[in-house]
Amino acid sequence: MRNLDLSILWGHYGVLLLKGLLLTLQLAAWSLIFSVAIGLVFGVLRWARVPLARPICWLYLEVARTVPPLVQLLFWYFSAIYIFPTNVYDYMRHSGYEFAAAVAALSIYHGTFFAEIFRAGLNSVPKGQVEAARSLGLGFGETMWFVALPQALRVIILPLTNEAVGLVKNTSLAMAIGVTEITHSAKTIDSEAFRGVEALMGATVLYLVICLGLSGLGQLASARLSGPRRSATATRVDPCLTM
Repeated sequence: MRNLDLSILWGHYGVLLLKGLLLTLQLAAWSLIFSVAIGLVFGVLRWARVPLARPICWLYLEVARTVPPLVQLLFWYFSAIYIFPTNVYDYMRHSGYEFAAAVAALSIYHGTFFAEIFRAGLNSVPKGQVEAARSLGLGFGETMWFVALPQALRVIILPLTNEAVGLVKNTSLAMAIGVTEITHSAKTIDSEAFRGVEALMGATVLYLVICLGLSGLGQLASARLSGPRRSATATRVDPCLTM
């Protein structure tokens, strides 16, 4: 029976895992930025019930969240030659198209869930406040930015965090198209050193650190955002109790 040799993670293969960690963070960061932007746009459009946007939103949400993310990764990777001009495709291939394809697929897939989270958060905002803001002369964009979204954010910060954690975990699927993230690095270690268990243990620890750290930041942000509201409520109620 072979014993575990975790010391392998302190040498060359440890550096390989750390490089995979860096690429995972980059992939997650870019995918998160684009997926939140996509989710915000489609969430607001669905909440505002824009007639012309309804069929577009329905088609995007139904298709993107129904097709598995791995299938979307493979689609964006292999369909580039048919979608982009030849010179653009060649440039992307030489500059790391695998990474771009992974960002596109993850952003489109998780953007659907962010859209529903934003829509649910906006639905929690009293309609009277939105109507009051519009009656004061604020435009739609100003009403969303200064009135609706700040209040919705108090409600949706934890669901947003949970979806972000799910996105980080789904970056592991990018190994299917050759992105050298954490899981791909662990597979490389297994192929070269036949130490798959040790490599997967190291990868597990890295994923735990990222996901638990992200969850902790979400909890902290939720507590900070909800704190002033509770204090303001207490301030309004206390004078009534003393009467």
